[in-house]
Amino acid sequence: MARLLMRPNKFFFLALAMVLWSSPKVLSQAENKTLDGYIKYMHTVIIPSGDSTMITDNFLHNRLNYAWYIKDNFTFKTSMRNRFFWGELVRDLPFVYSSLGDDPGFFDFSILWINDTNTVLHSIFDRMNLTYQRNNLEVILGRQRVNWGTALIWNPNDIFNSYSFFDFDYEERPGTDAVQINYYTSATSSLSMVYELADSLVGSTFAAKYKLNKNTYDVQLMAGYQRAFFVLGGGWAGDIKGAGFKGEGTYFIPEDDESGETQLVGTIEVDYTFNNGIYFQTAYLYNSRGLNVESGNYSAFYLDRSLSVQTLSPAMHNLFFQVSGALSPILNTALATMLNPKDGSWFIGPNVSWSVVENFDFLVAAQLFRGDPMTLYGNGGSMIFGRFKYSF
Repeated sequence: MARLLMRPNKFFFLALAMVLWSSPKVLSQAENKTLDGYIKYMHTVIIPSGDSTMITDNFLHNRLNYAWYIKDNFTFKTSMRNRFFWGELVRDLPFVYSSLGDDPGFFDFSILWINDTNTVLHSIFDRMNLTYQRNNLEVILGRQRVNWGTALIWNPNDIFNSYSFFDFDYEERPGTDAVQINYYTSATSSLSMVYELADSLVGSTFAAKYKLNKNTYDVQLMAGYQRAFFVLGGGWAGDIKGAGFKGEGTYFIPEDDESGETQLVGTIEVDYTFNNGIYFQTAYLYNSRGLNVESGNYSAFYLDRSLSVQTLSPAMHNLFFQVSGALSPILNTALATMLNPKDGSWFIGPNVSWSVVENFDFLVAAQLFRGDPMTLYGNGGSMIFGRFKYSF
């Protein structure tokens, strides 16, 4: 009840957005205000594992980003996602879309306008924050992206805003309701402290991070608390003879015996750009509590557990490879793959993007999961995507 009383009315924020975004022409003429965003349409074809039946899904997505650079040292930013779903997937999996109305944050900024057997309309503010900056001090209040990762594929240090690699259509990644304080001790070092709002101490996350540059390497150390676990971690980013070399790891210590077991999640990553522009990237993820078997119930790993650093992968070992490059100034392609070395299952994700005209892009992508039954990727099936995107 206390949380409900503290939560602002979601329709207040919708009204606020309408006021802020009601006149793009006026905003474009104001030097201290900006408005941008995009409109996407994506068609998805899903082929379940071991089945030739095709399931279709349609998705219309509008995003609005508003920034108001207030006088002196204050900046207000908010971003809103408006998504309209229709198709067979909405009909067959209504429980998935019904959960969209449950905002995972402390504040309820989510509105499920329509939720019937064939269509779903959903809006959410994934950014809503006020920044104060003066000299070397920066304070950010509200829903924000707290990015503590150093690697590009998996981020064990990113305890506030975990995300899935497979959710490629959400480039901005989720935000969290938090208070963030940054103090820049020099041009290459800083101290950060973040507290994520929660109903109770056990459900909260708070941590401190110190970042510095040592021998051309960016190094960070962190310590804190995440939902009944004490957290220790660190990461680095540098290069070896022109190749990017990054890594990070986080160690979780349960507060008591009922909270769970100790866990180590870590990643190492190498990337390199060749003279012809081809980009290559490889990474390894280790999860001490992951399964290391040739056949197992991987889905049980996620039972009663939301997406977090501790659930980046249910397998103990995971390998990643990606190669990308430009076929022409307006045509780019990439091929990503993941492999579980223990059970031999794998994922492959090719994509081709075409810049049709300025601010208008077309993307074709696929996510193919292969392997024996009861392996990490064996039951994933196939998904094919076609997406149009107009940016403004």
